[in-house]
Amino acid sequence: MDIDYNGSYDVGNFFDTGSFDVKCDSKLYGSGRITLEYRIHSKFNEEDLSRILSFIQENYYHAYGQVLAGVLSAYKNNPKWDVWMEETKDFLRINFTEKEELHSYIGKPIIELASCNGKTFWGMDFPGGTNKLSFEHGFCTVFEQKKLLVLADNDFPLVLKWWDYYYADGNILTS
Repeated sequence: MDIDYNGSYDVGNFFDTGSFDVKCDSKLYGSGRITLEYRIHSKFNEEDLSRILSFIQENYYHAYGQVLAGVLSAYKNNPKWDVWMEETKDFLRINFTEKEELHSYIGKPIIELASCNGKTFWGMDFPGGTNKLSFEHGFCTVFEQKKLLVLADNDFPLVLKWWDYYYADGNILTS
């Protein structure tokens, strides 16, 4: 089934927040499970929310690998991106060779959830100030199920609101 991704999805601020544990790469996080915060941008019934969070719990490890691969590819293709080095209070260009090397520079994500026109999107938000890459406002991802659709240098609600632009032209994965 082909899904039409045209349009915009105005989800605004969040309705609810919480936290939950996910499976992760113990080499990166020092443990096989971590607790992530989540924000819900539209209403879900309890059963749907439970199903979505369970799906993310089981698929976070794989999804985070996709994020790291996407960020590494985009970083290599954009010579303007740098890494903020707290010690020197300056930006530095690092030549990453493996996607896992980016982990310590992008921060711990916040999981974002939204239901829009019958589609459920979820994402990871890496806010400015917590990630060390030279994105002014941070960056986020948008997934539908296991498919990474968008990696963008903005936050989840704005990416959904301006979906036509971010899906087609503002998507770092396609640049």
